[in-house]
This record gives sequence, structure tokens and C-alpha cells, in this order.
Amino acid sequence: MMNEKFLHNDPDDYHGSKLTLHDCIADKISFFNNVLFFNMSDGFWIDPTHESSELNDIVRTDAAQVDFKVVPDKHFPVYMEVFRNRKYRKTVVEYWDLEKLMSAINSGKFQLEFIYQYRTHFEQMWRCWLLYKGCWYGECQLHIPYSTATYRWNNLREDCVF
Repeated sequence: MMNEKFLHNDPDDYHGSKLTLHDCIADKISFFNNVLFFNMSDGFWIDPTHESSELNDIVRTDAAQVDFKVVPDKHFPVYMEVFRNRKYRKTVVEYWDLEKLMSAINSGKFQLEFIYQYRTHFEQMWRCWLLYKGCWYGECQLHIPYSTATYRWNNLREDCVF
């Protein structure tokens, strides 16, 4: 959990393409009071149509955080499926609970790169890549049931255009 205060605290009300985590990397994860915190030292993307932008391009924010408020449900926890390619063209699925995911990311051995978001009334599912020391380790799906997100950042980086 970050204690830093952010200038922008944007609730995710289906902003469409106004802000996105596509190709953004979480380098720290924490979970406290049913909120899952993803810290991104390199920020995330903001579209020029977002009310906080006066720019003409999609740009990154500075260091940012995305908070997922999770409704506790022991039958539907936060988890991740990691797809690993093995010999003889077989794919093995590893199931990681939240503790294993947090340990892997917070140890610095792994990073989590967000690719695409899928939403239903029941959950947010993120297609991601798990990176090991900067190299591809496996494709994964992060399941966050019953959640709402808040995107937090301070400044836009005009020098970092999509």
C-alpha cells in the first residue's frame, strides 16, 4: 500500500479508452482492507479526451497506482492462471493465489505487464504477461472478482507519447 497522496483519483466508471493499463507494468502489489494495490513506477496511459489532459496525444502518467476494491468472497478469490509452454507443444497452467503473486512481484524477481482487460458484472479479468528479470516468462490471466478500480496519479508526461 502506498501512503503517497495523488493529485488525481479517478474512479473507473467504464472510461472506455480514456485511460488504460495496456503495456503498463506493476512492480509492487499489496492488499489491505479488501483493496488490491498495483504500484506502477512508469505510470499508465491517458487519452487526450480525458478531462485531466490538455494534450493532443496519448501520454503516460508519472508513477501511479491502481486500486481494486474487492468484495470479499471466499468462494471467488483473486487468483492468476500462468500459462507455461513445455516440451512437445504442451501448455501447463499454474494457478497462483494472491499471496504467491504478491511474493513473486514484491521480491523483484517478476513484473506483471497488463495487456487487455475483460469485464463482466462478476469480475475483471486481465490478460497479462509475467516477466522474469525483464524477459517473457508466461502469458497469464489475472482474475479480480467483484471489483471496482480507482486510478491514481500526479502528472502527465508530455515526453512519453504512445
